[in-house]
Order: sequence, then C-alpha cells, then structure tokens
Amino acid sequence: MKIAIHASHLCQDREDGNQTYMINLFQNLRDIDQKNQYIFYYNKPEGRRVEAPNFLHKVHQAPWMWTQRVFPFLLRKDKPDVLFMPIQMLPFLKAKKQKSVVTIHDLAFLLYPETFPAKDAFLHKLYVREAITKADHLIAITEATKQDIVSFYHVDPAKITVVYHGVDTERFRPMKQEETHLVDKVKEKYHITQPYILYIGNVQPRKNIQGLIKSYQQLRHTTHHTHQLVIAGAKAWMVDEVMQNIGNDFREDIIFTGRFEDSELPALLWGSESFILPSFYEGFGLPILEAMACGVPTLVSNTPSLAEVGGDASLTFDPHNIDDMTKVLDNVCNDNKLRQSMIQKGFARVAQFSWKTCAQQTLDVIDKVSRY
Repeated sequence: MKIAIHASHLCQDREDGNQTYMINLFQNLRDIDQKNQYIFYYNKPEGRRVEAPNFLHKVHQAPWMWTQRVFPFLLRKDKPDVLFMPIQMLPFLKAKKQKSVVTIHDLAFLLYPETFPAKDAFLHKLYVREAITKADHLIAITEATKQDIVSFYHVDPAKITVVYHGVDTERFRPMKQEETHLVDKVKEKYHITQPYILYIGNVQPRKNIQGLIKSYQQLRHTTHHTHQLVIAGAKAWMVDEVMQNIGNDFREDIIFTGRFEDSELPALLWGSESFILPSFYEGFGLPILEAMACGVPTLVSNTPSLAEVGGDASLTFDPHNIDDMTKVLDNVCNDNKLRQSMIQKGFARVAQFSWKTCAQQTLDVIDKVSRY
C-alpha cells in the first residue's frame, strides 16, 4: 500500500503539539511497519524528518497556499492508495476517488472564536468543514473531540475513530540523581529561586493565562506560599490582550520564559512542584501526560478533553472561577500526602497511553480505508 502524508507542518519554525504528535507518530510507524510505502510531502527543504527505508520524502516549494495550489497535483501524479492528513484539512482539489483519513485535533475555533484572529477563525471553519465532510474517515484525538465533531457537523459516529496520543517515557520520566544539574541550569537561566508552579504552552487567549495569573496573585495574597509561577512558552497571537490587566502584584515572581529549548522541557518539569493547565479548551493536553510521566502532580481545567486525559490522577477546577482555581492550587501546595498520591496515580494513568498504540491504531484506520 502506498500512503501519502501531508508533512509541511514540520517545516514551521514554531514547535507545537501537532509537531510533537506527527514526529512521534511517524517514528512509531517506522518501527511497526516496514511493508507499506510512505511518501511525505513538504513545502520547504527545511524541516524535521523521520528516516526509514520505506519512507520517501518529497519537497515542492511554493510561496503561498501550498496545500491547495500544489499538493493536489502531486497526489494526482503519485496516485497513493490513501492520503493521510495529520492536520485538520484536505485539499479542495483532491481527486474524488482519492481515499483519505484526516486527524481532527480540536474545534476551538467554533467553541472559542473570540480567542482567534478573525482571519484564522474563518480559515479554520472553511478548512475543517471541508475535511470533515469530504474525508473517508476521521481520527479524533479524544472522545470529547469526537463528540464535538458529531454535535457541530452531524457526522455519523461510525465515521470517527478515537486514537489517543502517547507519551515518550524514555524522555519524560522521574529524574535521575545525576540529572539534578539540568534542573539547576534551567533555574539559573530563567531566574527561578523558589519552588514553582509550572504552565507549559503558548501564550494566547484560549490558554487562560490571565485567569492563571489572577489565581496565582490571589494565592499569594491569601496564603503563606512563596511559590513562583513559571509560564513556559512562546508568545503566539493576541498577546497584548493576554498581558493586559496583569498588574504588578508579585510581578517579580511571575516568570515568562518565552520560547525555550525543547531539550529543557524535562528539566523544567522535574524542578516544578506542580503543573497546571488552565485552558478554556484543549483537544488533548499532551503536557499533562508529560508532567505525570516526570512525577509531577497535575491540575487541569474541568473541560471534557482535559478531564478525560487527566482521569483520576489530576485535580480539576473551573477555569472561569478564580476562587476555585486558587483553592486547588492551595491544596496541592499545602498537602504533601495529596501530592504523593497524585504522583502515584499519575504514573498509573500515563501507562495507559502509548505512541506505539497510537501508530498501530492509526495504521489500522488507514488500512481499513484502503479496502473501502
């Protein structure tokens, strides 16, 4: 079977959860499947790649609208048995007979359109509707995302398969004694001098950074805690709106790392007292699993997908309720017995997620579609 894969997202400078998904998925497809031929298509020569004897990489540059203007004609030339789109779109000019599988990550642009630039929200609506309508089969990364697809687009649930992300437990694991210097290094680099609460992700409105900071300030005003708050991630879009009204309360203890080196991520987790993801909406929330695998207690919004991924190992709170978020933060900062219980539950929870399983289930969907 010849499988075409749209891989231009790996050419972007900004690393994100979709890139993490794609790289880990491709690495595990390489490990489990030496029989089928894979053709990866890129719009730039630069980009992250996974190499294997049955992996062919093709680059065809174009200045704009590569997916719509160039990619369909590459597919018509190569005639793959199945097209796999790991991002939630399809070429409008895809041949009608071309079988396709599309991964849908989230519908945030429908649920929280105000957190996107107007142009981006419009394009997301356009591309995702096309993908959901025209694809032969859809992969949803959580049950919550599947339910959103069914609710908004009235899709037959049988057309959607839930395939969870995994976690790299060789990289994300408890810290070894000889690795303490790596934690010291990131603390020194980012001027972290106290126990700290960690957020990982881009800075943009949907991530609820304003709410997190207000909760942190309330925690500091009303308790004896001296924890710092470390917000680790690059500034994305509508950042001015995110940053406004933060105020100066405990400002010296609110640390924005900006874009950090990917190699620093395990050390940032190892050094933290707790990890928090206060987003109004996520498709999955991969840092939850990475934190659990590192032995860090996790606190997450009580939104469907985050509660689904965190399971009984995470404490949840209402992201719209500052008092509720502050109470959960206080509980974890205060109660070491609770922290130890959460750490053990986290190890058990993360064992249920595997990139190898993700790859095998994805391949099973592609194989099923090839036989339609």
